[in-house]
Amino acid sequence: MNMGVRTGMTGIVFASLFCLGLLLLPVPGMAKVTGQCAQCHTMHNSQGGAPMAVDIAGNPQTAPNQTLLRYGCVACHTGTNDGTNNIPYVNSTTAPTYGADGTTGNTLAGGNFYWVAAAGGASDAMGHNVASDGLATQDATLGNTPPGGTGPLTSQLTCAGTTGCHGDRTKDSDFGAMSGTHHADDSVIDGTTVARSYRFLDGVLGLEDPDWEYLPTATSHNQYKGFDRTSDTELAVGSISNLCAHCHNDFHDGSGNVGGTAPAANPFSSPWVRHPTDFDMGNTAAGSEYRNYGGAGVNAYVVAAPVASVDVSTVLSTVTFNDDTIVTCISCHRAHGTPYPDLLRWDYSSISAGGGGSGGCFECHTTKN
Repeated sequence: MNMGVRTGMTGIVFASLFCLGLLLLPVPGMAKVTGQCAQCHTMHNSQGGAPMAVDIAGNPQTAPNQTLLRYGCVACHTGTNDGTNNIPYVNSTTAPTYGADGTTGNTLAGGNFYWVAAAGGASDAMGHNVASDGLATQDATLGNTPPGGTGPLTSQLTCAGTTGCHGDRTKDSDFGAMSGTHHADDSVIDGTTVARSYRFLDGVLGLEDPDWEYLPTATSHNQYKGFDRTSDTELAVGSISNLCAHCHNDFHDGSGNVGGTAPAANPFSSPWVRHPTDFDMGNTAAGSEYRNYGGAGVNAYVVAAPVASVDVSTVLSTVTFNDDTIVTCISCHRAHGTPYPDLLRWDYSSISAGGGGSGGCFECHTTKN
């Protein structure tokens, strides 16, 4: 992951890094952070009598950060995507362009925190209420209890760590959970370390789109790891839905939580009591409406309603309904935020059965429009 930071470095910091033996040298592995150390780190959070740490609004921050960083997670990843940036921006201080489903504007695969942050109106339902860098306040309705969860988190959600999604989830801070990760080689995604996990989501597998799905197409997108489950109790280890289930567990697994009273011979099937995840649409009848995903006879990969696959060695532009049309949490939702309630990719309130519409739910439920 080439973060490609800006140019410029003071001689004092350079000398300090050299004397401390911390000057970074080239190491094999294209995915590591590159660029001048002083753009991310500060030795004493002081230069010319002014603090070097910066908050998400770009203002000086007197309190130093852990791991000698100038920026927290959100501050570093706040900006406007234009297709040339080497840092993925997941928060913006002005409204991002989103469009109908987030595939035609400057929003990346995970969406944007803008709508849940103060700048975008602090709408709790529009994003994950991440406390990191003071981005968002606790959800006024849910508190710290995730929907579908069995109890409240120990504290408000963060980007990484024990109450976060990224990094080492045994660490209790963003900085500790991500320490060293941006400097490690993540050119092979096998889930063995945080750095070698999909998007630094520990243990999750997948194929990463190099521009984080800026204006994605059927031939240029993330390839998500899925698992073709056969029961409610299978955990789908390695899939991104399994990570979501760490907090929203009742929505994903547990006896009777998804398949409900499905036939004993096929316990993970319709009639569903909750929308299935880690379920391959290839398990449906050959003539079912789901087999028209991506267009009847065409079956192109639909970036507006992405599906996962068991094999993530390559990007799929078409699907075959053989372990490559697996429904995941992020088939319908985005992880950071959207302009729609429940972090949905599209406006659910505009989806009307029999109304002749297209997109959204109708990408899979192709005959119900």
